[in-house]
Amino acid sequence: MPKRTIAITSVLTVCCIASTTRAADEVRSHLQPLSYHVPVGQPVLVNFLIENTSSEPVTLQVPNSEPAIPDPEIGLPLSHVFSSGDASGLEVTTDSGRKWEKPVSYRAPHEAPILLLAAHSTVGTTLDLRDYFPAMRTAGEYRITWSPYDGRAVSNSVRITVAPQKRVNLVTDDGTLTIELYYDKAPKSVANFVELVDSGFYTGLTFHRIVPGYMIQGGCPRGDGTGVRPDGKHVPFEPNDLKHEKGTVSMALLGDDPDSASSQFFIAYSRQKSWDGRYTIFGKLVGDESYETLDRLMSVKVDDHGRPRRTLYIRSARTIPAPPPKVAEFP
Repeated sequence: MPKRTIAITSVLTVCCIASTTRAADEVRSHLQPLSYHVPVGQPVLVNFLIENTSSEPVTLQVPNSEPAIPDPEIGLPLSHVFSSGDASGLEVTTDSGRKWEKPVSYRAPHEAPILLLAAHSTVGTTLDLRDYFPAMRTAGEYRITWSPYDGRAVSNSVRITVAPQKRVNLVTDDGTLTIELYYDKAPKSVANFVELVDSGFYTGLTFHRIVPGYMIQGGCPRGDGTGVRPDGKHVPFEPNDLKHEKGTVSMALLGDDPDSASSQFFIAYSRQKSWDGRYTIFGKLVGDESYETLDRLMSVKVDDHGRPRRTLYIRSARTIPAPPPKVAEFP
């Protein structure tokens, strides 16, 4: 089966230009962060993938470099990741407009290995972007774009947040609920919840509804289940693979609209399969005290409409630093 070549040299005949264009249409690049929310001090790991979507093999070369024989066990070499001249093809920008496109500690080699990419196959590598863009060692919102091979294979763009991760403490008369937040599973819901907590929104509100054996609900500014956050903002549904079980914290909805979540949330008291995929789970209780507090809250008697017979105040709500992620231990 014939092979196609992309970006062989900087000098191309008209025939080769046409062939390169067709090949470029069939060679795609992809960015896949291992996490979209990275704690400060942790690796900012991103998968860089080159995909051949055609039914024929292609040969990939780095522009303006001498071809070298590839290692038979090689993945995607750095010379192919940073294969767009002085600008490298990788760009990191912030919302404030700061931009970096020249990776530190990397120099383009005179010779770069060619890649023989089989039909419908993918080759890739994983990089810690802090090694090449040290600015990402500090807190911030970073947008990553990748255009390898002199821009012939433009990838998707991704946004990565580097920031200290938090937990939330909700203090009640019956004890404290500590919530671990799922930044990667429900980033918009987590950001919404943290914003409201830090603004003092939840302090003084109540848990206004209990369904015995099922769940407890709070966070309504009106105290009756009809209220939303002061600016009226809603949070879109974020489906994930998490399961509703005792201690999971999910966004409550207004009616059946999956995008109607705002400020109200509920804590499950038992496994509820029918809720999976319907409500956004964005956190879970952690620690014995949290579950003991939940048990006490759930034991409060309610009226025929599920309203607690005594007012269950959220006396304070605040964010606290989350413990650092556990590092895998190897024998």
